[in-house]
This record gives sequence, structure tokens and C-alpha cells, in this order.
Amino acid sequence: MDRVFAWDHHHSQVVYRIPGHQFDDGREDSDLSPVWLPAEESDLPEGVSVEDLRKVSVKK
Repeated sequence: MDRVFAWDHHHSQVVYRIPGHQFDDGREDSDLSPVWLPAEESDLPEGVSVEDLRKVSVKK
């Protein structure tokens, strides 16, 4: 499963999602309803920096 990373500008942190992933609580990640999870800058693929990420606003 490939992770899609973004920058949550609301909480100033790296986040990721796994498109199409079904979570144990019944949520399914989709383009219309993404499930963003917290990540660390160290989780980013080699050669990718925070400045390269698109900005998103994650609601808690």
C-alpha cells in the first residue's frame, strides 16, 4: 500500500493517507473522504521535503 503524504497546515504536521484502505473502525479512505493520519518528517520518502507536499486541513 502506497502512502500519500501532505502537510496539515492547520496543525503544522506531516500527515499521510492510504487510498482505498479499509480501517478496523469501518472508515474507508477515498478521494472524496480521505482519512489523514499523523506522520513524522522522517517518514517522508528520500528526496521529498515538507516544502514539496501539498497543503491540507485535517479536522479532528
